[in-house]
Amino acid sequence: MPNPLNVIILHSDEMRGDAVGFNGGEARTPELDAFARDAAVCGHHFTPNGKCVPSRVAMMTGRYCHTDGMRTVMEPDLIPPHRPDLMKTLRARGYETAVFGHNHCWADFWGGNAPGVGAVDWHSFTQGAYADLLQRRWPVPPAGGLPVPTDADHSFDYKGRLTGELTGFCDDNRAEQAIHFLRHRDRTRPCFLQLNLAAPHPGYKVEEPFFALHDRATLRPFPTGLPKNASLPFTAQRRHRTGVDADPAMLAEVRATYLGMIAKVDVLMGRVLDCIARENLFEDSIVVFTADHGDFAGQYGLCEKFDTVMSDCLLRVPFAIRAPGLPRGVRTTTLTEHTDLPPTVLELLGLTAHPTWRIHGSSMVGAINGRSGREAVFASGGHEREMRARFNRDGWDTKPDGRREKATAGKQLTYQQEPDSMARAAMVRTATHKLVVRETGGDELYDLAADPFEMDNRFGDPALAAVQGDMLLRLAKHRLATDTDLPFHPEVGA
Repeated sequence: MPNPLNVIILHSDEMRGDAVGFNGGEARTPELDAFARDAAVCGHHFTPNGKCVPSRVAMMTGRYCHTDGMRTVMEPDLIPPHRPDLMKTLRARGYETAVFGHNHCWADFWGGNAPGVGAVDWHSFTQGAYADLLQRRWPVPPAGGLPVPTDADHSFDYKGRLTGELTGFCDDNRAEQAIHFLRHRDRTRPCFLQLNLAAPHPGYKVEEPFFALHDRATLRPFPTGLPKNASLPFTAQRRHRTGVDADPAMLAEVRATYLGMIAKVDVLMGRVLDCIARENLFEDSIVVFTADHGDFAGQYGLCEKFDTVMSDCLLRVPFAIRAPGLPRGVRTTTLTEHTDLPPTVLELLGLTAHPTWRIHGSSMVGAINGRSGREAVFASGGHEREMRARFNRDGWDTKPDGRREKATAGKQLTYQQEPDSMARAAMVRTATHKLVVRETGGDELYDLAADPFEMDNRFGDPALAAVQGDMLLRLAKHRLATDTDLPFHPEVGA
């Protein structure tokens, strides 16, 4: 019997699917493009939640976020120790496990695990060699000739060009930890590695040469206005975050910096991919590159992300997978999503999920090999009425010099001032249409073939009545099929 395959997941935070080069994007990503040429690319891959923790949990459990109440970025929303997931399943089968960067899935979120103790064998807070790597210092090139806006409104979460040096929990050191693990892993058993880089998550900031890499004046335009019949999450953000009259020059600055951050990710991922090649791991490993969710990056005149916006810029993410047994250099336009990752890996490993592990997703192997796949992807977000009423975070931060600034670049202020902007919402997307239903109204329907940037909300349009009915039925059946199955009573199997 052949040795089990290693599983290596290279993960970026907040990267739009349309930004990377191998998906036709403007970010300069030669290393990731080269990996994609030798991999299978799922060009229409989606997350079921536009926020970090719920998305990453879905990637490991194969389950929709609403089923298990995964809705925030706080530690109580991590995967409970008794619930099955991909990493724990592999660890139970003898895999050495390692997670570098933000954990976002397993217990001991901020603490330190010793080898063999806790959720994973190794992560960024472990004492010893891995922790020592966080002390490495990376000099930053001096500022170039491109001027940095000095009057940037902090609502854009724009920090501009980094100077000085990088150290501590920076992405350079996270990549070094992953490389160290690959070089010094226990070669008597297979490994599971997840590397989580922070970029291109805002604040929008990066050092040279990446800061000046993308010409602000020649970027391909995308809409910076709001959609027709825009729902409250859009209009509220423009009021409380970037402003009704968001500065076009500032939006272009944000976007170019965001693309520069992706270019930096490409360099770091290239270092790790080079180590994978030098360690001859491509021949006996499943290697995945993806991201948890996307970013407005100036689209709709907005920055960062929002719990209840279901636009492709937030939900579509890059996805490329290379593994023995999969075709290389192929691209599928079949819809896929993060809940499909665990069953895909299990199929490639020849494993079957435990009967108590109810996976919602489906393996992508068939779609990658040209067979038919799923007809729709789904997403959800937002919070119940009671939570909106008791939300208690101040919308403003007081700086040491006494200045008042919007907390989290205005996101908390939006929550505070217009709580219904984070009312529960659910989405269904097919290859041609998207429907979003909101607890408090402001529903959306888009004809994606005619309107790929989702600028013309046609919910209630008689010309799309049949489509709207079909999409509503799809969404209702999906919610029934994925309603909570907890608690599980093993004594009666129910």
